[in-house]
Amino acid sequence: MRSSRQSSVPLAIARTMSDAEVLETVVGPIRLRRSNRGTLAISVHPNGSVELVVPMLAASDAIQAKVAKRAAWIRKQRQSFAGMNAKRTPRRYVSGATHRYLGRQYRIKVLKGPYAGVKLAGGYFHVIAPKTSEAEVEALLVDWMRERGVEQFNRRLARWRARCVGHCLPEPRLTLRSMQKRWGSAHKDGRISLNPELICAPSVCVDYVIAHQMFHVKHPNHGLAFFRLLHQLVPDWRNVKTRLEHAEL
Repeated sequence: MRSSRQSSVPLAIARTMSDAEVLETVVGPIRLRRSNRGTLAISVHPNGSVELVVPMLAASDAIQAKVAKRAAWIRKQRQSFAGMNAKRTPRRYVSGATHRYLGRQYRIKVLKGPYAGVKLAGGYFHVIAPKTSEAEVEALLVDWMRERGVEQFNRRLARWRARCVGHCLPEPRLTLRSMQKRWGSAHKDGRISLNPELICAPSVCVDYVIAHQMFHVKHPNHGLAFFRLLHQLVPDWRNVKTRLEHAEL
């Protein structure tokens, strides 16, 4: 949303936190970041925190109006995440514990053997190790997931190369980067950084995140050009985005 005038009154900033501001609003404090984007965007994270990214010169009244307009949606998202978090238990790395891979749930079967490795077969992660401590099983499974992530993400990126040429997008190149609140990020040189945890999500959600970040290489902001390309090439993106937001990972 854009304002037709710029307020001369400074924002109601409660405090500054690194490069971000914390703004008091009708839904409580939210984290505010300014960027070169052309519109305002609100994100509710699984821990209930709210982040607002706004244009550099966005006026105070425009920001507060945006938050007030989306207050009901913000509360609904928080309630949904709270319910999901209440059901979520800490991950375990013992026989019988369940983990997801590309949206499907598999059980761990820990086996003692002369070598260390992981094999997915028959609905189980067969984790073989000389020592079968939970810490070792976790390390082996995390490494296996990361390797499968590189393999799966690269395979899915390759499917987009022809379309990238057709839409004047740089050829995508993959990097993995752990991120607490994001599934991915894009770089001007065509690199796509993806969160290794994305390998747990359903395949269609993985493809959506890859496409979303690829389009950001050409259109850094969530402007009309970005959404025009997203609608054109991923017409069902809204449903997929909702599925990802509510996926049990």
